[in-house]
Amino acid sequence: MGVCNQSVLHPELTGNLSAAHAKSDPVTGDLYNYNLTLGHESVYRVFRVSAETGQTEILATITDAPGAYVHSTLITENYFILCVWSGHYAWHGAKILWEHNMLDAISPFDSSKKALWYVIDRKYDRGLMAKYKCDPFFCLHTINAWEEWCTGSTEPTHCGQVDIVADLSIYKNLDVIKRFYYNNIKSTSPASLDYVGEKRRGKCDVFLRRFRLRDVNATTTSPSKPLKAEIEFTAESSHSCDFPTINPRLLTHPSRYIYGVCDRGLSTFYDGIVKYDTVTRTPTYWSVEGHSPGEPIFVPDPYGCEDGGVLLSVVLDGFSEKSYLLVLDARSMKEVGRATMDCVVGFGFHGAYHPQDPPPRGTYF
Repeated sequence: MGVCNQSVLHPELTGNLSAAHAKSDPVTGDLYNYNLTLGHESVYRVFRVSAETGQTEILATITDAPGAYVHSTLITENYFILCVWSGHYAWHGAKILWEHNMLDAISPFDSSKKALWYVIDRKYDRGLMAKYKCDPFFCLHTINAWEEWCTGSTEPTHCGQVDIVADLSIYKNLDVIKRFYYNNIKSTSPASLDYVGEKRRGKCDVFLRRFRLRDVNATTTSPSKPLKAEIEFTAESSHSCDFPTINPRLLTHPSRYIYGVCDRGLSTFYDGIVKYDTVTRTPTYWSVEGHSPGEPIFVPDPYGCEDGGVLLSVVLDGFSEKSYLLVLDARSMKEVGRATMDCVVGFGFHGAYHPQDPPPRGTYF
């Protein structure tokens, strides 16, 4: 293990912070992220690393947003979307040095500070295309985003008819950050009692929310006044999930089904896996009492429809104190198999499936 920084990619990427989840173009493999320099005027530099050449290019520089803990971002076929939600660093970031960690350096949730959205062109070097704002929220994991012609339009008759639709797992405050402290998830700890049943309601409920950013190309000059980011719907908390995933073949395209781990207050940790249908607004669950699943990984059927495939999840059986790899049918959410283990597999936050013989670029991830 060593220390590295993004200045090895480009000399202007001098900041110490970036999204944990870089985005990869499903066709070209190009990688997108931001680099954040904290200070009295925080600077976000959005950049692309070419999969073909390895060269790094800065696509946009943003200086009118507060420095914040932005864990993940979004891409569509033509745009990179940076949303600066709640989670702003106190003292312009200097409190990180005082606290010796990042989480305690985050300012309390402030309902008066709007979430800011920035849409950057990633295909034709046009830089920042549009800005939006909405009521504040916090997010760890984005889900998917895509482009649509504006409502009522069937074809692009002028450059201002493109909307962006974005799905996110959101929180209405910052309490979820402290939820994952060890004493709060260990079932035998007195502190965990504040995070089960009715005591936890409203504290760290997660919600699936769909936003619409209208008229991305409406202006031909650099945008100054933010437009409104509209909320299309918000799912009930009991229907929602974090660590969300979709069929990876639908990335940057309209997607109907969202999968993830749900937290309905039935345990001190995640208590099931949910499939949420964004069309019918209905959930389907897999859940076993005392079994805590990890992030589901979607393995698509190469010849199947959107929910054709299986989900993989490492599950902790709290009674036997052993783990197993669960395999679910992604359509029915019924178990089709499991691989048991004679040990506990430590919870990891993220994983990936890599087929032995990957399909050509652009047909899978």
